[in-house]
Amino acid sequence: MAKDAYDWYEIQLEGLGESFLDELEAGYRKVLANPTFYSFIENGYRRLPINRFPYVVIYEIIDKTIVVFAIFHTSRNPENRLIDD
Repeated sequence: MAKDAYDWYEIQLEGLGESFLDELEAGYRKVLANPTFYSFIENGYRRLPINRFPYVVIYEIIDKTIVVFAIFHTSRNPENRLIDD
């Protein structure tokens, strides 16, 4: 999903895909620094919103390991949010 978002943003405006990846990386750094900070959505999954872009990262902490399950566009059907395509 991240590659699809990157490609789409680059088509819209050169460099915007890079900005998306920069914000995604910044989000990952925040999670690494404080993994329990972000809110639960259900069944142990947490939701990290990405600044400037309508995406969230769905992750879980399993035995002190952060596992990313999906990068989800917020306008998609919430029933599909844990499915990574």
